[in-house]
Amino acid sequence: MSEVQVHDTAEHSSSEPLRVALLGCGTVGSQVARMILTRGDDIIARVGRPLEIAGISVAHVDRPRQGLDSRLFTTDSAALVSRPDVDIVVELMGGIDPARELILTALRSGKSVVTANKALLAAHGEELNAAAEHNGVDLYYEAAVAGAIPIVRPLRESLVGDQVRQVMGIVNGTTNYVLDQMTTTGMDFEQAVAQAQQKGYAEADPTADVEGYDAAAKAALLASLAFHTRMRGDQVYREGITHITPDDIASAKDLDCVIKLLAVC
Repeated sequence: MSEVQVHDTAEHSSSEPLRVALLGCGTVGSQVARMILTRGDDIIARVGRPLEIAGISVAHVDRPRQGLDSRLFTTDSAALVSRPDVDIVVELMGGIDPARELILTALRSGKSVVTANKALLAAHGEELNAAAEHNGVDLYYEAAVAGAIPIVRPLRESLVGDQVRQVMGIVNGTTNYVLDQMTTTGMDFEQAVAQAQQKGYAEADPTADVEGYDAAAKAALLASLAFHTRMRGDQVYREGITHITPDDIASAKDLDCVIKLLAVC
């Protein structure tokens, strides 16, 4: 949340809270909510104003969520992102729809938005950025690509005066784990994916990762930032790892190499 830049006006005091609406309260969303509730002093020190949860949009309000006030939850996402008392909307629901329309509604209502939805950004980033610019608000997505490094902000801000010629790297942890297990233990592809799922590193349906869709979406975002040209995920050449065999791993080893899935821009 420290990436959000809020342009205070005279009507805001340093003690007035920034009110945040969360779209989604799954594994990530619930942790974001708990961070806002439990790390107030740290947030004030970094942001300059306290954060307060205005509401949380979920599919089922009656589901128990430990440590979170049930009165915060609503199923009416559109109403939540349009509320006049909301300053920032954090989208944590994933997928294209209804996330796209909700983010557009938030931006048009004068709310800045934070999202990690790489699939949505890769498909509709130009539209969302245009809406943010038109309404004078911010759209941030640092966590959409290698959030722990980070890479989005340096490309977007720190290197704005430089000519970037290439961006290349490993951007998908699931495929990196699968290929590493195939290389170090001799597992075949199916065994490595099953282990990744067991450990929570791969989704029940790992298609987006192992077929390269996730990496392609991230490559589109990185290319858009690095080369100042809007790219969509479907414009990126994509090749997954489902065809990699133990023989391929062995052949690479003979060449003193390893096989990795790379995003190359």
